[in-house]
Formats: sequence, C-alpha cells, structure tokens
Amino acid sequence: MPRGTIIGDITRRTTIYRVFPRNRFFELFGKRQNALVWPTKWEDPFENFILRSPVKRSNGEIGDIAFHDDVYGQCWTLHKASDAMWRIYSPGKDAVRIRTTVGRLLDSLCSANKGMENDSCFIGRVTYPNEAGLRKFARTVFKDDLSARSVANSLLVKRSAFEHEKEVRLVYFEGSSAVHKNGVYKYPLDPHKVFDQVMIDPRMTYKDYRSFKDEIVAKTGFDEKRIKRSLLYRPPDDFIVMIP
Repeated sequence: MPRGTIIGDITRRTTIYRVFPRNRFFELFGKRQNALVWPTKWEDPFENFILRSPVKRSNGEIGDIAFHDDVYGQCWTLHKASDAMWRIYSPGKDAVRIRTTVGRLLDSLCSANKGMENDSCFIGRVTYPNEAGLRKFARTVFKDDLSARSVANSLLVKRSAFEHEKEVRLVYFEGSSAVHKNGVYKYPLDPHKVFDQVMIDPRMTYKDYRSFKDEIVAKTGFDEKRIKRSLLYRPPDDFIVMIP
C-alpha cells in the first residue's frame, strides 16, 4: 500500500535529481542522514510566501499561520542535464548530482515517520503561475481545509520566472511539538538503497574526475559502475563541420 502523498504531475517512477556540494555529499553518506530545512532558508525571498503572509479568518480577524515553522522542505529537479544547475550549485566545480525516483525518496521519509506517513510526508511537483495565478492560488489553497496536505501544497508554487528549474519538492510536516535545531529536520536514510547514480561535475578534468571517483568509492563504498562523469559539454561523436 502506497505511503505518503504525491502531489502534481509526477509518479513514483519519476526520476529526479539534486546537486550536492562535495562536503555535503560525503556527509550524507557518512552520517546516513537526509536533511530538510525551513523554506525561509531558501534563497528566493518569495519562498514560503503563503505561510508567512497575514491570513483573514471568516470572522474578519487578521492573524498569521501559527505552524509555519513546522514545515520543512528539500528541492529536487526533473532536469537531467542543466548548465545552470552546475554553475549555481557547484561553484567549486567539484559537486555531484545524485539520481533517485520520487517513490524511493518519499519512502525514505515515510520509513522515518511510521504511523504518520499520510499526515507528515509529501512530495510534489512545483507549478509556476503568473502573478494573477499566484494571487488566486493564495486565496484558494486553504479554502476547503487547513490540512497538512494543503500546507504542503502551499509550498509547490513559485513565480513564473523560475519555471526553468522544473522543481520537485520533498516536504515534511512536523505534527508533534518536536523542535528541530536551527530549522533543520534530519532523518535516517540509506544512500545505497535510495540513490542509483552519482554524476560528477562536467567541468572537472578527466584526471580530477578519476581521482574524485576513486575517493567516492573509498569513502562511501558506492558501486563505481554507477559513478559517472557528466558529458554535458562534450560534442556528439559524429559532429562534423562542413565547409565549402
């Protein structure tokens, strides 16, 4: 029986990707923990704008949503290859891109929250409406109910300027009174079961790639056959320039 909740135009078999800085990658395998953060920690100042906005109740009172600090998220992408992705998230040209599926990632979060999966664990595809669409969404997202699902859904919209990111977000709603230090929610995860490929920054030289690959195998035990070097910038093998 499926656990957790998938929102939007994705399925359990949808492949998703995330770039991890070198040190964060080794920490992920070393501590075997995944980390979700308060959306307020994301770079875009408009993130989490719905949960941080004033709310008007049916009786006319103005207030705020008390549990906005109980929601944690992690951003992934549907992009298999993106120059912008490497340049933004790998400034040192030494990051790695991890591949998994919606189902495996969601299952990892559900396994850490047994009995609470349907109320705490969500994954959804981000949509990118225009300004009018954003305003309409903000007015209607909690119209029917103020549930954990609707709270998670409120994090699945961004401004249309970011449509190129093609984001998928893993969302955790803390239903208990637990407080997670520094706005970071960590849960146990087995990287070898959840992730099926590691891709190394395409801007790295072949020599550095070989050295980095050996380091990954030595420190993590990850199957070397599943560690690749991105060929984003390599021209096609049959690429020929014709001249008169």
